[in-house]
Amino acid sequence: MAGKFNEQEKEYIRSQLLQYGRQLFGDLGLKKTSISDLTKRVNIAQGSFYLFFESKEELYFEILEQDERYIREELLHKVLLKEKLTKETFHNFLQQALQYLDESPIVRQLFDQSTMEQLLRKLPQKKLEGNHQGDIDFLVPYIEKWQVDGIMKQIKPDIIVSMIRSLVILSLQKEMIGEMNYQPTMDQFIRLISEDLIHD
Repeated sequence: MAGKFNEQEKEYIRSQLLQYGRQLFGDLGLKKTSISDLTKRVNIAQGSFYLFFESKEELYFEILEQDERYIREELLHKVLLKEKLTKETFHNFLQQALQYLDESPIVRQLFDQSTMEQLLRKLPQKKLEGNHQGDIDFLVPYIEKWQVDGIMKQIKPDIIVSMIRSLVILSLQKEMIGEMNYQPTMDQFIRLISEDLIHD
């Protein structure tokens, strides 16, 4: 089966699975989207799906990572690197990042606790660890530079990354926090983090 597609075909099919996966997961959700739904859209046999992804959860997670990379890089250049880092610009960066996540149909699925549990249960631990390491590798060089420049406080850089990740994880608990208190709560956490990390 592995020799069924050449490298160019594999690259194309993989990109199609990501494209249609984004549509189907956004419309139906992770639980209601089947591997059959995905392979029909791409016109491959159901068994061929496993040449590209070990599970539909792995495909979903890769789409999540695409969104995360886009938000991280887009906002970093649009907000943080556009002008001098201040409490206000860092606050805006965190606020806009959460807004982008909230507007993503894929990320919004994770507001449902059972979807989050399904994803964590089915994903290999290495995938989750790789995602965390990706955040560290991307953000730490910027954090270290801001610390050398005396802008950001001398807190261990990977702790700062974990603080930002924790804020994102908290943002997925809208139902538990409660609709009425959710936005004021997130705004307060963003303000506290910005005040704590950035020098006056």
